[in-house]
Amino acid sequence: MFLSEEMFIRLLAAMVAGFLLGFEREVQRKAAGIRTIALICVSSALFTIVGSHMPGTTGDRVASNILTGVGFIGAGVIFRGGFTVDGITTAATIWISAAIGMAIGIGAYALAGTAVAITLFVLWGLSYVENVINRRRDRKYYAIQYQEAAMSTAELEALFTRYCSIVKKISTTRVGTGMLEGKYEVTGTMPKMELLNNSLLQQGAITQFDVELAK
Repeated sequence: MFLSEEMFIRLLAAMVAGFLLGFEREVQRKAAGIRTIALICVSSALFTIVGSHMPGTTGDRVASNILTGVGFIGAGVIFRGGFTVDGITTAATIWISAAIGMAIGIGAYALAGTAVAITLFVLWGLSYVENVINRRRDRKYYAIQYQEAAMSTAELEALFTRYCSIVKKISTTRVGTGMLEGKYEVTGTMPKMELLNNSLLQQGAITQFDVELAK
């Protein structure tokens, strides 16, 4: 098997597709960016091309092996924070970039181009929709450490309900002598959340608080 012009075009097209998908992730400063996703897309196309020229090798076996390998890479970009799991969208982008590379590998340029366009629309267009929704109904997790003698749990929860439409208590634990830590899931508009954060900063009884986006 030698490198034909068609093979070269397919690998080049896979690199361009991976670049377009990786560019969005790079702009968002995610774990997998331009280089990672471009390489995944090219390697998927390459495996597909090589597999099609190997006697006795079926497309199903090649595809399953590609998806198994991509699954390990995707799992590597998913991680859990204090309350949330991050990296799922990046893992899904890696997954579909492999599928697009496979489509290019068999010469299905129209299918691959359509998939790239749809993916970019989901990543960019629907991100705008998400931001609009979040401004009207934002949801966050709070972990607040406060002095038990200076602020009661009821007073803290009243502070939340003053600014947020929904307050869900997760836990209250003792973290030191006279110190409590309350964990809450709260829902409200983004402007109200900003007012809540400013109010928390002004409370002398609160020694520390952490905020994470709910995903």
